[in-house]
Amino acid sequence: MKLYHGSNQIIRQPNLLKGRKFLDFGSGFYLSDEKNQAENRAKSTVLFFEEGAPTVNVFEWQKNTIADLNILHFPTADTEWLDFVIANRQGNMLEKQYDIVIGPTADDKIILVIEQYLAGVFNHLENPKATVIQLFQPQKLATQYLFATEKSLQDINFTDSYTL
Repeated sequence: MKLYHGSNQIIRQPNLLKGRKFLDFGSGFYLSDEKNQAENRAKSTVLFFEEGAPTVNVFEWQKNTIADLNILHFPTADTEWLDFVIANRQGNMLEKQYDIVIGPTADDKIILVIEQYLAGVFNHLENPKATVIQLFQPQKLATQYLFATEKSLQDINFTDSYTL
């Protein structure tokens, strides 16, 4: 399976120590199965770091030892996904529980809704969390893959890169 990583440089060997913390699924190496998502991430990474060139790195996920890995999969943006994303973004998931986490990407629009939820904007409603999840449903959220452990990185191989 082809997966894509947007960056400001070519990354042949992912380094888990270089990833940012407090992201949707915690720290680690993030990939997407959608080129467009990786291309957008590459552009935003260049803007964030103010260096490099928008680069998409292409990896092949072998899934050879998938039975040996602890994988968490969120098929949709549901309440469990929301709780997991909030916990990670607030830094409350301090230890690595999973080798790989797969699920919807909380893009900028979704993060805004989550921030409003955390600020209590929806508290006057009967079920604030259900309302937030309903707001996500019309969105076509890209799928992201977090490779969180060295063991999980053994199943992905760099195959190519291109600069935008």
